[in-house]
Amino acid sequence: MSMERRSLACSLSLTLLAVIALGEGILECKAVGPAQPGAPAAAAATKPKQVSIDLDRAIAVSMPAHPAPLTPAPFKTKDLKKGWLIEIPGNRPIATPAYWEGMLFVGGGYGSYEFYAFDARTGKLIWKIHTKDDGPTAAVVEDGLVAFNTESCTVMVVEARTGKVVWQEWLGDPLMSQPAISKGRLYMAYPSGGRTAGPNQAMQQNAFHNSAAQQSLNFSHNIPGSARAKAESFAPGMSCARGGGHVMLAADLKTGRHIWTQDITADVQTAPVVDSDKLYFTCFDGTAFCLNALNGSIIWKKASAGTSAPLVSKGQVIFTAKQQRNDKQFEGFKRLLADKGNDMERDLLAEGPADYLQKSKGGGVALMHSATQALDAAVGFGGGAPQAAQMEKAASHLGVNSVAGAWAYQGSRAAVSAGKIMNAQGKYLNSVSSKDGSMTWRAEARGKSVDPNCQIFSPPALGKRNMYLCSAEGHLLSVRQDSGQVEFMYATNQPMAFQPALAGGNIYVGTANGKLMCLETGDADADGWSAWGGNAQHNKKD
Repeated sequence: MSMERRSLACSLSLTLLAVIALGEGILECKAVGPAQPGAPAAAAATKPKQVSIDLDRAIAVSMPAHPAPLTPAPFKTKDLKKGWLIEIPGNRPIATPAYWEGMLFVGGGYGSYEFYAFDARTGKLIWKIHTKDDGPTAAVVEDGLVAFNTESCTVMVVEARTGKVVWQEWLGDPLMSQPAISKGRLYMAYPSGGRTAGPNQAMQQNAFHNSAAQQSLNFSHNIPGSARAKAESFAPGMSCARGGGHVMLAADLKTGRHIWTQDITADVQTAPVVDSDKLYFTCFDGTAFCLNALNGSIIWKKASAGTSAPLVSKGQVIFTAKQQRNDKQFEGFKRLLADKGNDMERDLLAEGPADYLQKSKGGGVALMHSATQALDAAVGFGGGAPQAAQMEKAASHLGVNSVAGAWAYQGSRAAVSAGKIMNAQGKYLNSVSSKDGSMTWRAEARGKSVDPNCQIFSPPALGKRNMYLCSAEGHLLSVRQDSGQVEFMYATNQPMAFQPALAGGNIYVGTANGKLMCLETGDADADGWSAWGGNAQHNKKD
């Protein structure tokens, strides 16, 4: 019998069996459940909705041309929304501001020595401090304490109301990620080269943190007559990674006392993430980690080609990862079981081309390559990153080849709401079901300025109904989570690299050219996203 005839006979036999089974009532139809570990994502019953976002149709906003430094300058959109713009001295990239009880906390940018607190409603300066080292990251707030670190090379905790330094510690050079805090603990990655460990570490820590030397920076209120205090000492003899590489640290938020350290494979992409009593993060070499947050022990680690910080929700660890096929890079969602790190699917979800992850392409960071090189040169890295940075790992895996680029890297980080996993990835916004991984909608950015080989948007901040995004070209927009349809879209001509924050109906965002912007949306939906990643644990979820 020929191959064609054998195939036809088999098909007829299967059809006959199905008819017989239906006639005898023994053929069952079962609902498709969640994807099982190692199984491909369930195919969508219908083709996902395709949406087009034409950035050329954004409403142009006339921004204040030359606002006075540190003074809010008002603006109004053509559809009568209001806002204010603050010029922060230095013209440097400004990271995501943190919101807490009517106050905004923001650093002066990569290369800056300033950190500020503003009134979130009016934009009025409340206090500022001059840091010992440069490059404040995005901050997080808990129990009235603000935690942040400088790129070079110190983690700091200050009082939110006053700016008074509670403690600070020199960790290593450079620090390319930001801290997380949860339940009175601070978690921070750092390069351990040059540090020494000793049996009296805890004693040295306590002696330092309880001494007057902890006020080791220039501090000033904007209150007439306030004095400036100066000190220049740092904590002695901290812990060191056994392999001489990077370390994850857990420290007491109020005292800085070291609780544990754990060796990790590289610096951390953007920030560690806390979920209950576990700590999750993705390193610049693509390795995903899950640690016991109480003692630092490794629960699991996985070489996952990860390209963003994880999000943990309902037993799933969700991040983006890359695959290479025929010399081309692709990026999409990867889901792991939170308890053991097992893959939930064989393939990436919502996959798309990711040329920006090619070596030396910059990793999609919304800062021009020339700008990151200039920023590095300005802080002493003109000849390249120090060996302790292990920059070759980020360059090989993500295409990020500068300290400034790693400091600003956020990837295509996911957000979760109402059973949907959403992100901004290349020129697309994606939404997939967190139940079975099927795509619900995809929105494509179009316009004269859209480069299909670049990361167009920062990671979204979520309200209950909408997602809020900004772009490297200065777009600020709101998109419906259920459909991908645009609610509003503005062209501010202010380039933005970092995820916005949301509070009290306002969008707060730092620009890549040294400004802090507030847009009053008039919609209570723009609320509840108080820091990068949504909260102090970087793990806001529904």
